[in-house]
Amino acid sequence: MDPSTTLAAEYSGKAAAYTTHWAPVIRPMALPLLEGLPLAAARRVLDVGTGTGALIPDLRAAAPHATIIGIDNAEGMLREQRHARPSPVAVMDAQHLAIGPERIDVAILAFVLFHMPDPLRSLAEVFRTLRRGGRVGIVTWGLDPGSPGVAIWNEELDREGADPDPRDRRVMQQARMDTADKLGSLLNAAGYASPHIWSRTFHHAWTADDLLAMQVGCGMPARRLASLSAPAQVKCERRVRTRLRAMTQAELAYRPEILFAVARRPVAL
Repeated sequence: MDPSTTLAAEYSGKAAAYTTHWAPVIRPMALPLLEGLPLAAARRVLDVGTGTGALIPDLRAAAPHATIIGIDNAEGMLREQRHARPSPVAVMDAQHLAIGPERIDVAILAFVLFHMPDPLRSLAEVFRTLRRGGRVGIVTWGLDPGSPGVAIWNEELDREGADPDPRDRRVMQQARMDTADKLGSLLNAAGYASPHIWSRTFHHAWTADDLLAMQVGCGMPARRLASLSAPAQVKCERRVRTRLRAMTQAELAYRPEILFAVARRPVAL
């Protein structure tokens, strides 16, 4: 099966857990991008990989005169959007955008480009939809230590004989864009001009129970747990819970580096 289709099905199935446990964690990490984009004058803004729409209220506030269009390949994620004034949304693969050329003023790809089997193709598709002089904004992981407790999970999952992580490596392309140089090279190769790239390190203070709920609901452990029998899942989760609750606040802290990029479609192209 196409890896993008499989990933979309995974996210659709975990959309409710994602909305509750993960979207609130990464939304603040994406907000600095909006300050670097010309949203106040925008008329059409495309939120690529909008997911459950966590950024849409912020985009409405920053782009009050714009139509905000959200697209995502996971239909279940789009159904989770519960805003008072929903924006137009559509199920769409970022590698094959069903949007005419030069229609978008600003396009945003927040925590999604690394999920594309061909990130360069996705950037080229967004480029095609941008008006001349339009901007693309990207948020992605830089140096990411991973969620606290992942090593504990892997030890306990291995102990129960769980299968390896089944997610296709083709939709895990972080290593192609986890530095400013790599991200800039992708943007240049797709034809964008004047990329401005910066980074920030964020801090999220997990509690053991919130971390466990996220990991069981929509994190990597959920994918491996699914390969175990129900009794084995219960035993594994019980042991992990005990070990997570023994972690200190410092050990539960999550401090990822986030990369931001803004680039434009040249006026002459």
